Amino acid sequence: MFGNIHHFFLQMIPGLTDEAWQAFADRLQVKQYSKGEELSSAERVNHIISFIEQGAVIAFNVVDGKKHIYNFFFEREYVSDYESFLTREPARYGLEAIEDTTTIDLHYNDLQQLYLSHPVFERAGRMAAEAQFIRLARQISSLLAEKPEERYRNLLRDKPQVLQRVPQYLVASYLGVTPEALSRIRKRISL
Repeated sequence: MFGNIHHFFLQMIPGLTDEAWQAFADRLQVKQYSKGEELSSAERVNHIISFIEQGAVIAFNVVDGKKHIYNFFFEREYVSDYESFLTREPARYGLEAIEDTTTIDLHYNDLQQLYLSHPVFERAGRMAAEAQFIRLARQISSLLAEKPEERYRNLLRDKPQVLQRVPQYLVASYLGVTPEALSRIRKRISL
């Protein structure tokens, strides 16, 4: 079950010892989520960081009864309200499975213990934080500087599985356009 996450960490930390890996693996928990089930809720502290073994997850919040999508996550990606996870403050957004999803979860307290007992995981934590920062900086830049059509092209380039696995109304929400406008964008791109 931990083959994908083990491979992920071996790529991130080439010198990962069997002892350190086992200490990490001993703290992991496998969770199953049905399509539509929340992994975590807005306004509650997020204690878990999840590695998606199988499935798809959206990050969202609800404003005036309307769901706004911030990102999509698929296999071999980490998902969490990372700000809440780090600050121990209530989350700004929720996480929801849009397919039946299996995650491998690590609790905040367990991660802190790993940092103390196996400092090699501090490197992994730093690398994960840097990747999160880069992703957020690019997303903010994209929202401020790019037109929806360009953001759609970038989404397809970065996460091509969106086309087959994500309902178009969620993609439209992510882009900040109506489903009808997304349909027109898709037609222009396919010409």
